[in-house]
Amino acid sequence: MARALALFFGIVYTIVGIAGFVPGIGGTAGIEPHPLLGIAEINLAHNVIHLAIGLWGLWAASDIARATGYCQIVGIVLLAIGLLGFFVPSGFGLVPLGGNDPWLHIISGVLLAFGGFAAAGAAGEA
Repeated sequence: MARALALFFGIVYTIVGIAGFVPGIGGTAGIEPHPLLGIAEINLAHNVIHLAIGLWGLWAASDIARATGYCQIVGIVLLAIGLLGFFVPSGFGLVPLGGNDPWLHIISGVLLAFGGFAAAGAAGEA
């Protein structure tokens, strides 16, 4: 399950990271927030972070241990960032975290963390 989740989220976050640079759909290469597809605010830093998470997931998906670690780490980080978005929607002026972002990050984080820790538990039982 961890490898499939790493691959799925690797693809999704890579696509979102690339789409974040396409002006016709709300993307930007600037620091001012822009609504990507009218769903969530993004900026250059947000795009780079999405690309990093996506490419890491694609790389991690090729090995169960890497995929498990990816799911656990990225899952916990996304949960924390999602919660932070409710309290600091401006992302301290660096990365927009408000609007729909907290929910998107929390959902991603829960799925990834669950997959990562379930895989680790299953490996420990074997």
